[in-house]
Amino acid sequence: MQGPRNAEKKVSVWSDGFIGNAAAAAFLDRAVGAGRLAHAVLFVGPERVGTATLARRFAASLLGVADPETHPDYFHVERERDAKTGKPHAGIVLEQVHALTGRLALGAMMNGWRVCVLDGAHLLNKESANALLKTLEEPHPKTALLLTAAATDQVMPTIRSRCQIVRLSRVPTAEIAAALVWRGAEPPQADLYARLSGGRPGAAIAYAEDPVSLDGMFAMREAILDMPAASIADRFAAIERAVPPKLPFQESVDRSRVWLDLAAELLRDAMLLRLGSGDRIVHVDVRDRLEAWTERLDPAVILVALGSSRRLVDANVSPRAALERLALAF
Repeated sequence: MQGPRNAEKKVSVWSDGFIGNAAAAAFLDRAVGAGRLAHAVLFVGPERVGTATLARRFAASLLGVADPETHPDYFHVERERDAKTGKPHAGIVLEQVHALTGRLALGAMMNGWRVCVLDGAHLLNKESANALLKTLEEPHPKTALLLTAAATDQVMPTIRSRCQIVRLSRVPTAEIAAALVWRGAEPPQADLYARLSGGRPGAAIAYAEDPVSLDGMFAMREAILDMPAASIADRFAAIERAVPPKLPFQESVDRSRVWLDLAAELLRDAMLLRLGSGDRIVHVDVRDRLEAWTERLDPAVILVALGSSRRLVDANVSPRAALERLALAF
């Protein structure tokens, strides 16, 4: 990572990858200073907007270290992968929560705070969520549980109701671009990646520093933009490439959500172009394609299909079937 070009004070702000949402970070600092910190905090925001990064930064602050991973009273829980196949599990399982609550029942090794970041509260199943409830209902002194989720309605009500909610919003393009320049990107590319991220700093950093991530998004975008002119067979073939038949179910769900989010983003851009607000679009590098795309679409039909497909994915219906439903609407 390169240092700042103008020796700005923003080094401490951007050095750990957390960009934007300064009000949320300041709120937590004030809560600690006033002794009003809730024992459980749920960080909510779009994927890759920085919920997990802010949770880790806050954990480090409570523990008085630069990196929480170096502290014996820090615990991190996330969805694990199968040891043999490397595929992600469907969610955070009961055994993981039991291991966490067992460790939290012990005294702090350093006689201070014990902090856990549970990244993905929406991935708790009924059993694992119930196992966490007792810890949430009867918290140990100086113990903080920091949970993350993309949306509150994805988290079980019994968990959500016992947490203080801190909401993170999408970050302005200019702020993300400035952070990317600080990280070493050239200004034109920084501005493009910031726009393409749709206000999600984590996505912008990935586009700037991981060519595979950027190429993957470009390929998915091309498939969506090609939908109106493609035959039904070609549309379904594109869906099959995005969500292969042998892909584990949870990974299919994750990919489907990314696909639907990108389709929604492109639809928004198309509608902005129709309204004469082209300066506000995200995908500025394919503006000509988007203008041609709008000529073949009925935005109202696509919008309804998008909503239906999202509900199907959320209801654990076959992700491919949900995407095929949207493909037909094109």
